[in-house]
Order: sequence, then C-alpha cells, then structure tokens
Amino acid sequence: MSSETVNDAAFCVRLDAFDGPLDLLLSLIKEQQLDVATVPLAVVAEQYLAYVRTMQALDVEVAAEYLVIAATLVFLKSKALLPPIPEEFAEEPGETPEEVEERLRRRLIAYSKYRDFGEELRDRQEEAASFFYRESGDPAGEVVQRYDINPEKLKRAFITMLSQARPEKRSIARERISLIASMDYIMRRIKDAGEVYFSQLCNELGMTRDVVIVTFLAILELIRRRRIRFEQPVAFDDIRLWAKAAA
Repeated sequence: MSSETVNDAAFCVRLDAFDGPLDLLLSLIKEQQLDVATVPLAVVAEQYLAYVRTMQALDVEVAAEYLVIAATLVFLKSKALLPPIPEEFAEEPGETPEEVEERLRRRLIAYSKYRDFGEELRDRQEEAASFFYRESGDPAGEVVQRYDINPEKLKRAFITMLSQARPEKRSIARERISLIASMDYIMRRIKDAGEVYFSQLCNELGMTRDVVIVTFLAILELIRRRRIRFEQPVAFDDIRLWAKAAA
C-alpha cells in the first residue's frame, strides 16, 4: 500500500478506540445517519475495510474478529454486485447472503441496545457523582437531602468570595533583647551570688536562641571591659563567671 493511500484512508477514517468490530460497524452506520434495522450492511463495507487497512498500515495488531466481520461484509458486497449464479452452476445449498446479513444484523441490533444501555448507565453515574448526599436530620434516617454540585459554579463562587474578602493585616512583634540590659543582669547576679554560670543565666532568661546569643555577647563585652573574669576548664564546658577584684 502506498503512503498516499494510507494518508487518504487515515483522513477518511477516524482512528478512535472501539470496543470491537460490532462497535466499529455500528459507529460507521450511525455516522452516516442510517437505520441499522434496514440499511444494507454492504454499503459500509468500504469504510470498514479502510479502517482495518489503516490499522494494519500503522502496525496496529488487528484482532481476528475484525477480520471475520470484514470477510462477511466483503461477501455481502460481492453478492450485491455480482449477478445471481444460474441454478445449474450453483453449489450445494448453504446459508444465503440474506441469511448471513440477517444474522449479522441481529448481532448488531443486540449490541446497539447494550451500548445504549451502557451509555445511559454511564450518564446516570456521572449525574449521581455531581450530587452530595447527607442525612437531613430525620430520626428515622429515611429522608435524604441531595445537593447538586457544579464544579464550575463552586469555582466562580470561591473566586467571588476571595475578591470581596478584606486582607488581614498582621504584624509580628519580635521581642527585642537589650545587650545593655543583659550586662546589667549579669552583674547583679554576680554581685548577689558571687559567681554564676553561663547555663544558669540562659535558663533564667528563657533559653531561647536570641537569649543565648545576646547573653554570650554580653559576657564577651563585660570581659572586654575587664569587669568580670571567667573560667572554662574544658572546651565546650560551662563557663563560670565572677567579678574582677577592684584594683
């Protein structure tokens, strides 16, 4: 098959996903707005074969049931185009083209009913999914209220409420810890107790990150000003603080 033929077939035939050969055949008939109960099935043979050929050209595996229906349609179309065979040349009596077509038509009509029923169930499921059920407060629990939920309406209502909402102004006040106040507190504690440890000061002031940092800076500033002395026997050990003797 040439690439031009494949492109033409792909243009004329929709490459949808069908549930089987009957689904494809029924879709082709309804696409032409024909009555499945009266239309000669041979009229859609070419379209059906074009679809199968396109699937084969695209390396799509074609199930055997598709080929069986294709062979049946080719048989019906050939019988419709060819003149009747004279009786003296007729083969042994078997199933006539009319009987073959009627058998296929019955299958097609039955499938059509099942497909329509399935679509109806699917529509009912989608409709039920758009409702929210809750008990109405009836003690017997028999009365149920149903609320229609439309996602698009909910979105618009939410956007409208957001546009009308007043922005809340919030200010976070951060507690400021004074370095001078920490130095004064350290000196008072040393004066009262004679000595104090760095861990004690932090616990007394709250043991937060800011408290630890400011307290440590206050100790360094007091040491720089030669107002206190310190001792730390081991690295990372607690720091002992006491007042420096007056000169």
